Amino acid sequence: MRSLRKITLGISSFLLIMNADAQISVGGKIGVNFADTRVNGLLENYTPDQTTYTGFTAGVMAEIPMTSALSFRPELNYIQKGFTVSQAFDVELLGIDMPIGAKANTRLNYMEMPLLLKYSIGSDQTKVYAIAGPNIAYATSAELRPVATFIIDFNLPRIPINLDNDIYNRWEVSGVVGVGGEVKAGPGKIFMDGRYNLGFTSMLENPIVNLNIKNQGFNISAGYAYSF
Repeated sequence: MRSLRKITLGISSFLLIMNADAQISVGGKIGVNFADTRVNGLLENYTPDQTTYTGFTAGVMAEIPMTSALSFRPELNYIQKGFTVSQAFDVELLGIDMPIGAKANTRLNYMEMPLLLKYSIGSDQTKVYAIAGPNIAYATSAELRPVATFIIDFNLPRIPINLDNDIYNRWEVSGVVGVGGEVKAGPGKIFMDGRYNLGFTSMLENPIVNLNIKNQGFNISAGYAYSF
């Protein structure tokens, strides 16, 4: 027990010395997420055309220096993920080909917690950085937004998705990699980064029809962090 206390005290003292002159930063950010999914299984080649779903993201972050170049950056974000599927064909009306089709936007609202390591290079005024680490997310709600197309789009009533159904998984584990830059501004800094998020766990899994869907996407965000 005494040995464990000595080790704990030693580690704590080392961290205090290492961060004695370091500035911790906290801030907020806002951005856009270009979400998509990976579909695996027997139905992979039979799904309608799938395109990116553009959603919103915002959150708060902290930055805790570990060395002069390396820091720990935990975040808590709200982010919209999902995908869009569409099916279209032409019909002849009065000798004119008219496009008719349907589109469905599937949106999932997540709260996520990326636990990132950040490596920076540059001067006190401007820096560029790379970030990477695991991400844990929880789907709070989801909905289907159907759209009918006949010359123009007609939005139909939204349909809630029951995420408590056995085929859905609210929890998601993913990996994040990205790059960004920051500029000193007053007592803090303005930053902007782009990152890719790759889901490791399935958002939807139906063993009966051998269908497996995982999230992925790219998002860009900017914000301000106050240093103290």
